Amino acid sequence: MLKKLSLLDMHVALKTRIESGTDLRLVDQVKVNEVSPFTFLEIVGMTEKNTKTMYVDEFTVHVHIISEPDTSSIAHYGNIQKVQEALTEYLGLPLGYDLFGQTTSGLISNFTDKETNERHAVLGFVFKVSYGFKIK
Repeated sequence: MLKKLSLLDMHVALKTRIESGTDLRLVDQVKVNEVSPFTFLEIVGMTEKNTKTMYVDEFTVHVHIISEPDTSSIAHYGNIQKVQEALTEYLGLPLGYDLFGQTTSGLISNFTDKETNERHAVLGFVFKVSYGFKIK
């Protein structure tokens, strides 16, 4: 029987890729007074997108990038670029799953938090994962 890629497996693959490709931590829970810079994930969608020959799920992911308070945007833009570049490389998935589509939705949001003065950006990504072939 075919098994879909779990949200947890996708989260782990993304966390591994971001932490190995950048100097940023990816936290699973943002605590009060979390020390920046860091990133965190939101998997905001998982949709079945089967093709004629494959079983496919499409994951929509938002990567939040929190940068330290600063009067300049240079460090924050550098953190955004690090994540973008890290996610241009292959995303390692468990055996039996193939990533065949990885696109960016771009910069969804970019603002300064009024309470902490930290910079906060949200990048969007879409990942298409095949978990088996259809047989006639």
